[in-house]
Amino acid sequence: MDPKERELRQQLAALKEKAQQLINDGKTDEARAIVKEAEGISAQIEVVRSLSGISTPPVTPPAGNVDEPGDDEEREEKRKEDRKGATYRSAYEKYLKFGRNADMTDEERKAFKDAQSEARSMVEGEKSAGGILVPEDDSKEIILQKKSKKSIRNLVAVKPVGTLSGSRPKRRGTDLKMKNYDEKTPIDKMETPEYTDVKYKVHKYGGIFEATNELIDDSAVDISTEVKDWYTEISLNTENDEVFNGIGGENSCEGIFVSTKYATVPVPAAGLDVKLLRKVKNKVDAAYRLGAKWVMNTAATEALADLKYADGRSVLVPDPTQADVFKLFSYPVEVFDDIKTESNTTKIAFGNFEEGYFFFDRKVLEAKTTDEGGDAFENDTTLTRIIQRFDGKPANEDAIVILTGVPVEA
Repeated sequence: MDPKERELRQQLAALKEKAQQLINDGKTDEARAIVKEAEGISAQIEVVRSLSGISTPPVTPPAGNVDEPGDDEEREEKRKEDRKGATYRSAYEKYLKFGRNADMTDEERKAFKDAQSEARSMVEGEKSAGGILVPEDDSKEIILQKKSKKSIRNLVAVKPVGTLSGSRPKRRGTDLKMKNYDEKTPIDKMETPEYTDVKYKVHKYGGIFEATNELIDDSAVDISTEVKDWYTEISLNTENDEVFNGIGGENSCEGIFVSTKYATVPVPAAGLDVKLLRKVKNKVDAAYRLGAKWVMNTAATEALADLKYADGRSVLVPDPTQADVFKLFSYPVEVFDDIKTESNTTKIAFGNFEEGYFFFDRKVLEAKTTDEGGDAFENDTTLTRIIQRFDGKPANEDAIVILTGVPVEA
């Protein structure tokens, strides 16, 4: 935050506290004067924030740098885009706090309406039902926050898509080899590589978050950050659960541990042992074992910790420099407690997940806020609706193997 903006915000907070005290003391006229002064400070904050979004080009170009024709036009276009983005972010934050009664400038209102039109153009069905788009900077920050946590986005292959449905071509590997031919011997035809499609259809996930108006009685920036924090956590939980446990079909992702496309190895009645784990590892082709990982929940790590080699060493080797970081047969172990445990059994996966599973990310984040709709007016609350679209599908069935029926403690 700009130092000047921070100073103004501190002044504004002090004035708000002073005005509230005067109101409590019944000194309405004096409070009104303080409120007017606070409004002036608030206007200064908006000006400082707008200036921070404007980039200033150098007056003199660096030595040896000769502008190409059209450089000035490109820079001016970039400045316009920067100003437009800053204007919309300001409008978005006001809307989050004040709803449709937000006091916006003409530029902010126009930028806000343009974004609404863009959101509606990307929604199937009733166009008038579109919400608003989270500003570009907010979208980037949400993804960054998700990656700082335990997210499947760091495990599988993320494929950005621009449409609500489509496909990605896939060529299955082959063990065919060329034959050795003598001079002037006819060369036989070989089989053509097999191509299939990985089809996707993005699904809509959403939720409505309710916050008391007392909670959001701070600046618009504060509540904007808070809404993003709520969405980040719930979005991460949703993505992880769908990628691991989605039931598939028309309305859900096809989860890694639910899909029937991957090879499975059941734990026999004799129980889990080192030989079985080695069998699971070697069931994945050597080419895919480059970059492979074990994926399991905490209960599974406890079960594996009890397995020993002949010399008494545990098969699960902890990293002495990091807590809850392990290796199994020298391959990293990723622990996700989104993986389900049912009837005292769970599943463990091994393979190259970037090759074996595609996460199709529509990358459209929509937010719509009201303090009047639903029961918000009666309860003096603000409702924020967040919607996200994505899909997940097995990509290369040979890259992942699932160990089923792993016994664990309840």
